[in-house]
Amino acid sequence: MPSPRIRIGLVGAGAIMRLSHAPTIRQSDCATLVAVFDTELARAEAIAADFGGRAFDDLEAMLDLPDLDAVIVATPNRFHEAGVVAAAARGKHVLCEKPLAVDAAAARRIVKACEEARVVLQVGFNQRFWAQNEIAKALVDAGFIGKVHQMRSVLSEKSTAYPAATRYRYDLAQSGGATIIDVTIHRIDLARHLLGDFSGVFAELTHSEIPEIVDDNVFTLARFASGARGSLIGNRYSPNIGDGTDLYGTTGTIHIATETISPFASAPLAVYTEKSAADLPDVLREAHYPDAWWKTFEGGWITVKPPRVSPYRKQLDAFCDSIREGKPAKITGIDGLRAQEFVQGAYQSMRTGGWVDLPLAEDVPFILPQYR
Repeated sequence: MPSPRIRIGLVGAGAIMRLSHAPTIRQSDCATLVAVFDTELARAEAIAADFGGRAFDDLEAMLDLPDLDAVIVATPNRFHEAGVVAAAARGKHVLCEKPLAVDAAAARRIVKACEEARVVLQVGFNQRFWAQNEIAKALVDAGFIGKVHQMRSVLSEKSTAYPAATRYRYDLAQSGGATIIDVTIHRIDLARHLLGDFSGVFAELTHSEIPEIVDDNVFTLARFASGARGSLIGNRYSPNIGDGTDLYGTTGTIHIATETISPFASAPLAVYTEKSAADLPDVLREAHYPDAWWKTFEGGWITVKPPRVSPYRKQLDAFCDSIREGKPAKITGIDGLRAQEFVQGAYQSMRTGGWVDLPLAEDVPFILPQYR
């Protein structure tokens, strides 16, 4: 017998719900949409009319529904904590969009509330679910490119490119940060996912171009507990979408692109190795096309173009699996907390002009930088 569908409510009815979460639920085999909440009832009604479920402008009333198993929280960042904690208190499982909170203290409270309520808490770092990132993770974990000593990642997107309903992302009181907490944080999480925990951050964040006086130009350096070093950068003024992640190991290199293909990121996944065909994992051996059929691989670049499956679909499937099987989320609240600590550590680095140790000490204050 097929498993019963997970009955989900949406907390928030903004662009990310309409573009990603609601259509993903509608197309899903594991979930169904039963309710939509927004402080503006008309917005909730619009989502419900197009994708199903009852509309609410009273969060408590929605959470009290007996036929509600879980929620997806995607409100302005400063409301994440209230939404997640209220859901957990009623025994509802939670998928919370990134960032988990505005600051590390709030993230810690969210993690604690969900642990005490014994509900699944998954954080919406959907980029982990791109096939190219999954393959790269498997290659790194298997030691295929040796010991990784260096990495770099860029993700840039013009502030007017994303079809958001409001510009709350550029109101630091609501968002807790602009570029670093909305865009760069994806790569903060991906870097930690691929290479392990951070041990330090150094940051230079500036306002360069967009109308709001916020961080639209982000440069950070990262130290990893493994000894590796990395750079994570982004901006919100470039007219193109800048994208690319590179991992440099002692026996190979991995290049990843997820958002777009360009002359500088020409393939979703490319791997350089000097190993012979006999030492290639199946995913690389099957992707390589030699100059002639009788030739074998003797080292060089291999381009991999995995099927383009929506990471939101895989994210939802993983969430449903965790609920049904009573197991921790693939991307836990601690993962969300560690990314939050990196951001807050970056702000502290701006204040002190030096490196800040990670994981972040609980007494490090959350103080937004002042931009000009």
